[in-house]
Amino acid sequence: MIAAKSGLLRAYFHDWPLLRVSAQLMLGYLLLALLSICLFRLGNGIAVIWFANAIGIVALSRLAYQRWLLPVLALAVANLGANLFTGTPLSLSLIYLLSNLLEMLLGGFLLRRSQGEAGYFFSLSGILRLFWLGVLLPVLAGSLLAVVLLSTQVTVASLWLVLLHWIEGSAIGGATILPLAYWICLYGWRSLLGILLQKRLFALLLLAVAVAILAPMALPFPFIYMSLPLFWIAYSGGVPGVVLVNMLVSMAICVQISLGLLLPPPTIYTWGYTLFYLPILATLLPPLMLATAMDMSSSAVAALEHSERRYRSLYQHTPAMLSSCDPSGHIVSVNEVWLRTTGFHYAEVIGQEASHFLSSESARQLQQEVWPILLREGVCHNIPQQINSKSGGVVEVLMTAALERNESGSPTRLLVVQLDISDKVKAQHQAYHDALTQLPNRMLFSDRLEQACQQGNRNHENFCVIFLDLDHFKTINDDYGHELGDQLLVEVSHRLSATIRSSDTVSRLGGDEFVMLLGGLAPCEEAAQIAAKILTAVAQPCTLNGVVITISVSMGLAFYPDDGLDSVTLMRHADEAMYRAKRLGRNCFAQYTPS
Repeated sequence: MIAAKSGLLRAYFHDWPLLRVSAQLMLGYLLLALLSICLFRLGNGIAVIWFANAIGIVALSRLAYQRWLLPVLALAVANLGANLFTGTPLSLSLIYLLSNLLEMLLGGFLLRRSQGEAGYFFSLSGILRLFWLGVLLPVLAGSLLAVVLLSTQVTVASLWLVLLHWIEGSAIGGATILPLAYWICLYGWRSLLGILLQKRLFALLLLAVAVAILAPMALPFPFIYMSLPLFWIAYSGGVPGVVLVNMLVSMAICVQISLGLLLPPPTIYTWGYTLFYLPILATLLPPLMLATAMDMSSSAVAALEHSERRYRSLYQHTPAMLSSCDPSGHIVSVNEVWLRTTGFHYAEVIGQEASHFLSSESARQLQQEVWPILLREGVCHNIPQQINSKSGGVVEVLMTAALERNESGSPTRLLVVQLDISDKVKAQHQAYHDALTQLPNRMLFSDRLEQACQQGNRNHENFCVIFLDLDHFKTINDDYGHELGDQLLVEVSHRLSATIRSSDTVSRLGGDEFVMLLGGLAPCEEAAQIAAKILTAVAQPCTLNGVVITISVSMGLAFYPDDGLDSVTLMRHADEAMYRAKRLGRNCFAQYTPS
């Protein structure tokens, strides 16, 4: 167990991509933490604005849980190192470490569990969910833990200020960094740069930063003026531009506050200084919401235009057969593909009943099965149909239809799409039928025999397997050639098919071997009569290419369940019975008997 854990740890710490990510994460976190502490810390207490946790939350949310250990250690080292380096006592540094780790772990877990990914940036609910899961909930949890841990060291009044400063500072830092960091994780720096270049937003970014720097020094109510270029960028640049400019403007505002260029107004309330920072959030969030709404609108318009173009192209170029009928089932329109596939002219089709062009079975199915489904559900999907073409052929199609209704609920029009699957049906037929005789091949027969065994087991039904082999067929091939031999095989297949019911199966296994599956037969006089009938039918002389040919057949019979309970056993026993018929003199049949 210890060796296994040791090997797992060695493999973990030899994950070079993860080591590289952890090192980059530690460096980035350390720089942002030092920036916040140096610019915004109140004495030896907390930093009023805290940026660093956002990148930790984003990084963890993009990693599988089992890969969190190394990044979390890197974040812990960076957080503890930043506080100790700037003179924070060890006891306070540990409290800040635990609270910040809780924020990052909770935020990473919630964002990863939500699995919103790119959807965060393309709906208002997604943006709100991103801030709720990645900023507000983690900040509340971290601030409460900090207050609990500090409760033995500071007064109640100080705890209240710590709580306000922590919530506000981490919320502003998260709102500043997290959207940009998450966007970059999803799409990369190059994607962001490409969007900015494409939309020519660099001038607007510079303008927004300039206003953020100059407005506090020259104008009353500076946050109002700061928000104007942000809204402009939201309108013209969308979410990518806003997440970047929000970070730049927020940084500019916070730096001015730290340098004393933007001061809070005098107040008698101890928490008045805290409220001074809230306009930063009010400046950052509305432009991002507007950008999201603009992107949603643009996406909806683009999707609508794409859908319209696609519909027009689909109608003009679809290979499917399109038609529509009135409530009585008469055709009112067809497309060129329908006409080209069936060979009819437009005038020959319009006004005719749709069932007029279907095979008798498809017409029956349409009236008795499909139409009730349409009346009940309004749609039907992938119904196999056969259309009779003008040339007399059959077109195999899959039909999908939708029934339109008026406001009162009465049917007004039936829209029909028929997909020509003739080639597919032909290919399926060829895969399961003998190319020469068109009888079911070995694969199809094996499937039917397997089904017969299962049905016989469930319903206690009998059936018979007959193995047939033509007598002296090789001699005919040698004397008259393979072409006449093939004609003889086709003739024999016709005669065998004529002796059985439509529910029975006759198959060519290959060469001169055939096999039959006759349902409802047990060892009895009827089975012997059927076998004799088959012998007689095959033995009738036939004339092929002017040559009179007489052929006979040897047959072996095996019955379910007397001679076998599975397909393999039945086939083997029928084959053995056939060879016994050969030994008995050919042109006869034999029933399987255990040796």
